[in-house]
Amino acid sequence: MTDTNHTLALLALMCLATTPVAAQHKTPTESQCREMVNGMLQTMKSAPMETERDKKGSKEIIERAEKIVRENRARGASECESWAAIGRLVVHQ
Repeated sequence: MTDTNHTLALLALMCLATTPVAAQHKTPTESQCREMVNGMLQTMKSAPMETERDKKGSKEIIERAEKIVRENRARGASECESWAAIGRLVVHQ
């Protein structure tokens, strides 16, 4: 796992751990999932990357995450599905 992927994976885990829904052990609502998706994308975009290689890798992952969200929203998929897909994308880099 590269430094970029490691950083983004840690950010993803931090977002999961700090999400009130995760702490409640309840199934999140669509609204909560949308908020988590938007928050995750913002966190990924604001993560500091030191090297050009890291910046390039981060940009590629963010673009793939945004594509997942865009396509899922276009087909009316659950925001929770997008949240799970982004989590898999980041963790399995």
